[in-house]
Order: sequence, then structure tokens, then C-alpha cells
Amino acid sequence: MRTLKLVPFLLLVLVCVVQVGCQTPCVPHEQRLGPPYDRPFPLGQVTDSFWETQQSNAEASDFVFYDHEFEGKTAKLTPAGRSHLQQVAVRLAHVPYPIIVEQTPGNADPRLDGQRRQTVVDQLTALGLQAAEPRVVVAPMLAEGITAIEGESGYYSTLNSGNFEGGTGRRFNGTGGVFR
Repeated sequence: MRTLKLVPFLLLVLVCVVQVGCQTPCVPHEQRLGPPYDRPFPLGQVTDSFWETQQSNAEASDFVFYDHEFEGKTAKLTPAGRSHLQQVAVRLAHVPYPIIVEQTPGNADPRLDGQRRQTVVDQLTALGLQAAEPRVVVAPMLAEGITAIEGESGYYSTLNSGNFEGGTGRRFNGTGGVFR
């Protein structure tokens, strides 16, 4: 019974809605103010600046002379240090980065740091780069390193996490994968 009384009421409401209709005039899509929706950014627009910053930072770290590139507590370059110096000399004219000589931990030996800086300047000048003096600085390294123990721990935790293609490897009697 109740539904029979409700039907005419719903029909009356429906007729009123159809009669009244939309009160705003229909405007073509092109003439509306503002975008019809938030348009997505073009592919790569958000992430490209991040990747470019990462690439620039990585290239700047190519111009750091670390403590292990000098023999012991001296200012003499190791063979690997001399090779690195030659690679820096080739690229130096094409990049804006400074050449950084790693500062001793806690700035413990500023005299040694100055000698190492002068060695790098002298070697670059001997290779024919006259503008090396103002670009060579002593500063802390750009990226903090890790110890051998931390590196080994990180390496094996990656293998054991299950997120690595090869399984757990032979060291821990695992499934092997690429390490068979």
C-alpha cells in the first residue's frame, strides 16, 4: 500500500526535475574557463630534474682525489692516483667542477692536506693546464664512504632479501641462482 502512494510522488519529482533542467547554459568545452581536469605532466617532466641533479653530482665526484690515491701519509700520488689525475686533466677544460683533495679526517693534518693539494696543482701544471691553481681545493669528500664490514654486510643482506635475481647464493647454502 505504501509503495503505491510513493510511486505518484516519485513521478511528480521526476517530472519537476525534467521540466526545470539544468539552469546553466550549455557552453562548448573549448569555451569553458580553466582546464576540464588537471592535466598530467608530460612524461619525465617531474623526474628529469632529479636525475639531472644526480648525474651532475656523480660527475663532480669524479674530480675528488681520495686519501687512498696518495701513498700512506705522504703527498706522493699512487699509480692509480696518477692515472686518475690524467683522466681529470683531459676533462677539466669541459666541466665547471672544482678538483677536490680529500681532507684528512677531522682536519687532523692541514699541512699534509696543503702538500697534497700542491702536488695535484703541480702535476696538472706539468700536463699543461695553467688554470689549475684556483680550481684545486681541500675539502671533505662529497659522499661519505662505508667500511669494508658495512659493505660486506650490505652486499649479503641484498642477496638474502629475496629481491635479488639469483636467490641467496652458495655462501649460505641457498638456492644458488646465478651463483651456481
